[in-house]
Amino acid sequence: MAPPPQPKQLVLAASSADAGVAAWDLRTGAEDIRLRPCASRPRSLASVADRFLASAQALPAGGNSGTIHFYYWDKPQVAVKSFPAEPIRALIADQEGSYLIGGGSNGNIFLWEVSSGELLHTWHAHYRAVRCLGLYDYLLVSGSEDGTIKVWDLITVLDEQSRLEVQTPYLYSFSQHALPVTDIACFLGAIAISSSEDRTCKVCVQLNSCSF
Repeated sequence: MAPPPQPKQLVLAASSADAGVAAWDLRTGAEDIRLRPCASRPRSLASVADRFLASAQALPAGGNSGTIHFYYWDKPQVAVKSFPAEPIRALIADQEGSYLIGGGSNGNIFLWEVSSGELLHTWHAHYRAVRCLGLYDYLLVSGSEDGTIKVWDLITVLDEQSRLEVQTPYLYSFSQHALPVTDIACFLGAIAISSSEDRTCKVCVQLNSCSF
């Protein structure tokens, strides 16, 4: 009996100049598919449980509303378009593909249910644009152009009664960076690493206590 086919491992690259999203097969180096039209900023692509790709579009000159394109992996054209209230600068999906989370250019965070497409909750998270997002279990980490990083408990965020009972909507807020936060990565053990335009990286060794 022949062994089952190995799942594809793809490397993605996107451009904010509308060059499309290209996906290459990691084993062969061949281009697997190119998705058009697409003009996506860094950290604004999200693979949703490997079922489809979500891509927040770069804001055209003079524009003030956002657009998210959704693509199926076997079709190069846009399958669905969504129009959030503001341009989305960062996108992330949970591992199960239940939720899609976007960080907006006005500092808001949007949380959608993938199965229905419903916008479950929007909240003001930062004074300036949300540049990057990270997820570890039920904890969401957001980094902003205002230099701050905040940790959010999604269980609290999604429950209206819980939101009313807490003193602040976030678990932790800290300003370890002097300039905009450019990226956040979360790892096993509730460890998060952030980078910034101030040319530093910060390591949070325990997200649920936020100690550096």
